[in-house]
Amino acid sequence: MRPEVLLLAGFLLLVAGLLLLTLGMWGMAERGRVEGGGVVVVGPFPIAFGTGEAIARVMAVLGLALALLFVLLMLRGMG
Repeated sequence: MRPEVLLLAGFLLLVAGLLLLTLGMWGMAERGRVEGGGVVVVGPFPIAFGTGEAIARVMAVLGLALALLFVLLMLRGMG
């Protein structure tokens, strides 16, 4: 696949994610309760964190899915 296509796809995904994040924060702020979390991936190892136990678990599952995807792509030789 051409690098320009991958660059455009990555940029569009980034913009879509920021838009969804902004819209989600507006909806949560109206209810007065906001939780957040994230995943930092260092190599194939995910580090998950969150403001509450439920969101931390969701981030951990997301991190494990990203690690599995990373390993699968490496085994296919795409990296």
